[in-house]
Amino acid sequence: MDKIVELFFIPSPLMGHVGQIVHLANLMVTRFHHLTITIPVMHLPTDPHGTNYTHSLDDHHNRIKVIQFSPMDPDSFPDCTTAGFLADAVIERHKPIVRELVAARFNGSDPDPRLCALVIDMFCTSMIDVGKEFGVPTYMFFTSNAAFLGIMFYFQTLHDEHGQEISELGNSGPPLMIPSYVEPVPFSVLPHVLLDKASWSKRFLRYTRKYREAKGIIINTFQELEPHALLSYDNKTPPVYTVGPMLKPEKSTPNNEVLQWLEGQPKSSVLLLCFGSRGWFEVDQVREIAIAIERSGYRFIWSLRRPPSKDQKGFPGEYTDYNEVLPDGFLKRTAGKGKVVGWLPQTAVLAHVAVGGFVSHCGWNSILESLWYGVPIATWPIYAEQQLDAHQLVKELGLAVKISLDYNQLNENQSLVLAEDIEKGIRQVMDSNSEVRAKVTEMKAKSRMALEEGGSSFTSLRHLVDDFM
Repeated sequence: MDKIVELFFIPSPLMGHVGQIVHLANLMVTRFHHLTITIPVMHLPTDPHGTNYTHSLDDHHNRIKVIQFSPMDPDSFPDCTTAGFLADAVIERHKPIVRELVAARFNGSDPDPRLCALVIDMFCTSMIDVGKEFGVPTYMFFTSNAAFLGIMFYFQTLHDEHGQEISELGNSGPPLMIPSYVEPVPFSVLPHVLLDKASWSKRFLRYTRKYREAKGIIINTFQELEPHALLSYDNKTPPVYTVGPMLKPEKSTPNNEVLQWLEGQPKSSVLLLCFGSRGWFEVDQVREIAIAIERSGYRFIWSLRRPPSKDQKGFPGEYTDYNEVLPDGFLKRTAGKGKVVGWLPQTAVLAHVAVGGFVSHCGWNSILESLWYGVPIATWPIYAEQQLDAHQLVKELGLAVKISLDYNQLNENQSLVLAEDIEKGIRQVMDSNSEVRAKVTEMKAKSRMALEEGGSSFTSLRHLVDDFM
């Protein structure tokens, strides 16, 4: 019988990241009975939905222990102007606490400690130092896709070995040939977090250098989805393990109004519009979306959220009255055909057979969910690496239709996406006979096969556990 060993899984305090790593932990203890996993959970101030979500993760498998850290005062982070910098600061403040938890595993009388590895989120790279201090190998869990990991490595090489100032790449010139992408990458889809000098130098360059120090990199993707990107890494990249698709687990919502409404709708007849935990639009853009929805004539569910106030650091709030931002009479005219709501259980909605199309911000969690449930996406990226995700889905993989590829909420000169372009994307994504829908249906089957015994992700996960031992 295999000796029982322990792993520490350390997620970042961002909701989508916590969910993925918890899913991975559940999968591992279910399949490998000699593993126990401890998950210390940090909370992000100003994100009430994220805090509620992470508190819902307490009740798990008896070989998973979740430690909920106390929330920190948001006023103690006055210099953190964005959610990304705030998350980094929260992680750094928890580093000594995590160190104490790890140290406790080595202070007992057992000369052969049970702790065999740390698995850390892609933003928790400073925790590699904790692993090194105690001689515990550290593996990095990359919650985005293989192609984006490739562009981070490529930019780090340009910066460190060729003296390239990454923030100057977007000024002029032809599209970039980046090893992890098949198609040339236009400057317009390069993420703000890589081109912005502060975000790149203070966050993403630092992350990427630390990735090289990991014992291995675990990616939430699967071979059949990103074969080109997975073969593109240089010889300085640690071993890569594909374990996806890992879907973010959701708290059960049996009496949810949206899910109840879906029960009465025909198969594949409903369009979902949902833009992630940080997705919001100003009033003029909201009205263009409303016009497009109404003109299209399709049934719909629209997650519409209020722009954040200054103290929310990028996280939107909820409206008390949607009439203040929607066109006059919109709710009355569409009352029988659709629902405008705030926060919703996205995974559960996508899983419903009535949902036939998805207007999405193209966060990696949402993309994997759409493929798992066979619901095609109309792309509308907003922030982070989502523009690259949209480019990859539409231009390389043929798994989505385009509303926009380069919309960027941080662009001060961002123009409106007009109602006619939104309506066109809606009609394309809801087309029951489209080539994109057929490809998504095919990838749905492949995504499920990857996790079955003998599948690519199943096999990769087994190799990872063997490496832990």
